Amino acid sequence: MSLTEVLRHRQKRGSSRLKKLFNKGALALLIVLSLLTDATAYGDSRVSREETAQVLEMSNNVASMTEKRIFQVSFHLPKGADSKKISWTYGDKPLSEWKVYEQRDYTGPSFITVSQEQVEGGQYSASITFDLPYGSDNLAEPRLQRQLFGSLMGTYELAARVDGQVIAKASVKLIPYDSFLSYDELKPAIDKVTSQAAVLNNRYIHTESIGKSVEGRDIYLTIVAKDKQTVDKYQNVTHPAMMNNPKQLQADVKSGVFGDYAVPVWLNNIHPNESPGVDAIFNYFKSLALESRISYNTTLPDGDASETIMNIDDVLKKVFFLLVYTDNPDGRFHTSRVNANDFDLNRDNAYQTQPETRSVTEQIAKWSPLSFLDLHGFDKNFLIEPATPPHDPNIEYDLLMNSMLEQAKAMGEAGIANTKYDYYHVPYEEHQKFVLDPKYISKGTASGWDDASPAYTAVFAMHHGALGHTLEMPENNEESVKALYYSAAAATSYVMDNQEKLFINQLKIYERGINNLDDRAVDKYLVNARNEEIGRPRKGNTNFFPEYYVMPVDPGVQKNALEAYRMVEYFLRNGVKVERSTEQVRVGGMAYPAGSFVVNMHQAMRGLVNLVLYDGVDLSDAEWVTAEIVQNFPDLRGFNRYEIRQPDIFTGKTQPVTSVTVPGTTLPGNAGYVIIHNTNNDAIRAVNELLSSGKTVTMLTAGTEKDKAGDFVVSYQDLKPLLAKYLFDADAFGKGEPKGQLLKHQTVAALGEPEMVLKGLGFEVTADQEKADILVNTFDSEELVRSGRPYIAYGSMGMMNIKDLIPGFAFAGPDWEPYEGLFMADVEQDNMITGPYDEQELFYTVTGSYIEAVPRTAKVLASISSEDHFFKAGWWPGHSAAKGKIMAFTYNGNNKHLTVFANDLTNKAHPQHQFRLLANAIFSSPAANAAVPVPVVKFNDLNSVESWAGESILELVNLGALQGAGDDRFKPLQPVTRAEFLTMIIKAFDLSVPDAEISFTDVPLSSWYYPYVASAVEAKLADGAGGERFDPNRLITRQEMAQMAANVLRLSAEYSLRDSSKALATFSDREAIAPYAREAVAMLTEAEVIAGLSPAVFGPHEAASRAQAAVIISRLRDVYY
Repeated sequence: MSLTEVLRHRQKRGSSRLKKLFNKGALALLIVLSLLTDATAYGDSRVSREETAQVLEMSNNVASMTEKRIFQVSFHLPKGADSKKISWTYGDKPLSEWKVYEQRDYTGPSFITVSQEQVEGGQYSASITFDLPYGSDNLAEPRLQRQLFGSLMGTYELAARVDGQVIAKASVKLIPYDSFLSYDELKPAIDKVTSQAAVLNNRYIHTESIGKSVEGRDIYLTIVAKDKQTVDKYQNVTHPAMMNNPKQLQADVKSGVFGDYAVPVWLNNIHPNESPGVDAIFNYFKSLALESRISYNTTLPDGDASETIMNIDDVLKKVFFLLVYTDNPDGRFHTSRVNANDFDLNRDNAYQTQPETRSVTEQIAKWSPLSFLDLHGFDKNFLIEPATPPHDPNIEYDLLMNSMLEQAKAMGEAGIANTKYDYYHVPYEEHQKFVLDPKYISKGTASGWDDASPAYTAVFAMHHGALGHTLEMPENNEESVKALYYSAAAATSYVMDNQEKLFINQLKIYERGINNLDDRAVDKYLVNARNEEIGRPRKGNTNFFPEYYVMPVDPGVQKNALEAYRMVEYFLRNGVKVERSTEQVRVGGMAYPAGSFVVNMHQAMRGLVNLVLYDGVDLSDAEWVTAEIVQNFPDLRGFNRYEIRQPDIFTGKTQPVTSVTVPGTTLPGNAGYVIIHNTNNDAIRAVNELLSSGKTVTMLTAGTEKDKAGDFVVSYQDLKPLLAKYLFDADAFGKGEPKGQLLKHQTVAALGEPEMVLKGLGFEVTADQEKADILVNTFDSEELVRSGRPYIAYGSMGMMNIKDLIPGFAFAGPDWEPYEGLFMADVEQDNMITGPYDEQELFYTVTGSYIEAVPRTAKVLASISSEDHFFKAGWWPGHSAAKGKIMAFTYNGNNKHLTVFANDLTNKAHPQHQFRLLANAIFSSPAANAAVPVPVVKFNDLNSVESWAGESILELVNLGALQGAGDDRFKPLQPVTRAEFLTMIIKAFDLSVPDAEISFTDVPLSSWYYPYVASAVEAKLADGAGGERFDPNRLITRQEMAQMAANVLRLSAEYSLRDSSKALATFSDREAIAPYAREAVAMLTEAEVIAGLSPAVFGPHEAASRAQAAVIISRLRDVYY
């Protein structure tokens, strides 16, 4: 620090302090020190640490990951600095650490290098090269597996250093390509353009947030129009006429009476990691807002090159724009395809389980765009829809397909004429070429790119009458941004040039809806796998579409009122008209109570209604289907809807519904206890809220006439505060205390989709398996499962995770194909997991898996129906192989507790009817059982065996496997009969087989031990005594007891005898052991389940006592569980 700097510093502290320094001679000392410091500096090559870093002069300050750039840099070399000692850092890391991505990691050479360094006149200069960090100008190459650029992207300081000290620096932004905008940059950029446009022209630009993402980020929609009056006319005049009287609107448009009007074109992106889509929309917005014209090259149908010039003001007289930069803000922020719930939103547009899709689809219903472009990547052959078969029978293809083909070709020609790309293709057109010439080999996609699923945003828009296109760019770089930009321009030109024709066709779609017309012109587009026309699946009806759908809420005709209300919410959000009956209406012997929700199919959105309420179709003959086609909300969400085909039956008997609120629960008076019937997901939410607040909840283990196994019983006073919050079925339980399993609050380990579902049901969820009470479809869980942690597996992935943990378990299904379907299952009623469901239920899968074998000790919960027509809808080639196979089971053995479902319980959060299977499995697991005080059992005759058998006797008595002899006596030394020992075994290991039958002459059906002996024989624990006899009352010998006990151990198939000779070597009477029992005695001895009467004597023919039996069974349980 120089003298002048010292003085300035001191002056800031006040002149009085400076005078004190002077008076003490400090000034002289400072001068000397300063001179010494300067002398040292000039005599040393190091630069002073106090030297302020210069601004690094650069020719550019933006580096691209997809374009090699060389920057010229320079700065003044400080005094004493040795240019040979200059080193460079970027983001405080040496340039050598910025490595090229190779072999699935950043292990290649540095992509930032310095060259041509020189010093001239004290000025240092160099060239700094930013090469391609991924070795390619395409960030979407398959070898990159996923979009990695987010980990590099950012603004970092490029700095020249000498001996670690920064002497010159500048900020350099590293981005994927020049147009790229991060989510945080997007809104400021929109606002900047909007402000610039306000100065340049009078165009109407309005940006708003149409909803929030999971993490709370805004979803932005920008409207660009000629003026506000254009938008207001569309919303207040045009759109209502489209929905209510499209026939008259057609006439008014054709005659000119309607006057000038503009139609909406929507540009959309839903996968933000396919980033050119986001940036092309912004670039197009910028042109619409600021430019006077857009020009582009194209190729005419006759092959001639042409230039199209669009005057923006002329465009806005016929078209206005709806720009949703991305439906998935969290994905843009994190450079991810999925949202923060790990959901692919482009598989959720019809299901609408995610906040982002609910927001966007509500806007689609509000605007009913004429043209809808969803900008995606990546297909190396530049793909533009329309799609291949199979098609959705609810779409009016004859009014859409020709225009979609024309628009697709216009977009493709512009996309390749203005970029380096030289090829695009339309899957529908490629498929048609193959149909005409089976030898045709497409360069692009001629099959397997269908629009049978409305999960895709563009296909969902088609249900609103839009020309819906998905565009798949070849690469992730600036060139693909340009291709999308010019495709959007060509689509704009196409709509502007064909405005009236396209609008009239859209109005005809709505007119068909209002007339409920099933036009046969659609049929030719609906073909089977052999490309034969099959038409709409009318099932013997004249009209594919019914006249009404009715959704009652009365419990007499509705099993799940909650989901009926949710369906009405869905319809209102999606522009569907719903009514409610004002009186009872009887149709064909069925009475629909007043208050039922009625959807009259004579409405513009008729196709969307049918899509989500009809049974669906079986497309299992198709070679491939790209996404889930089963919508069927009634079956997948578990409520009753009724199809009515009688015209006008509800005329004058309904009122329109403009909003709906899900009501709370009402109870019949104040009872001590209340049954919460386990019939919907609000029942689960209410139970979890009670448990989390420390309230007592009992889950019934057996049903009665009023309730089912799996229902819940709670205190009325505990439940009362929740009645307004949840809608579930409930009744007074009565005055007595409930008998069942006490539940406790537990933590569940799950990730992704099941995590979201479980949180939505009120469970506490963690990603840390060590902290969880129960594991759900987690990976690498073998050690925890073997140590006793309950595990719930479902779908092929879950079963794959635990396939080696269950002896004798085998399942089958496709290797990876997403075979999906709605199928009938036979459901066990005596189990808490499945008891709340009906004996036959429709369940859903998306992996086509089924269970072929389970251990004998497993409890089967449900089986796929063996009926010929068990399969209702979906795409599941070869589904007949699953007929009659096991769908679900529980297994408790060798200290392992597993519940396994072959079907996919939570797929994309849509099959909500089967969420309760997962919840019930959690509730019924050992981890969910609350500690129940064990009644104190005392026997006054255990003194002689207390030391070695006391604990085992009490354990089995409390378990219900043993009973006392009355008068507080146990009679521990009393011999045990064959029937008594088998009864203990069956009870202790829960091996009862209710339907087991035997025909021994000495085991009458009326005997108390018949069911236990029958179960034991069925389980192969014991055999008869010969001559059609069993000898149930004969005293059991120790070797017989060993044989039966070993047979229990063999059921687990996980314990094997290691050395028989060694195990028996200590017994001097080993030769007296019958040959049939030697292996059993050896096995139990080795497992330390059984011991000799003394160290050297086994006593194979001695009778076994009750105490000995209790000890052996207790030890056997320790090994078995």
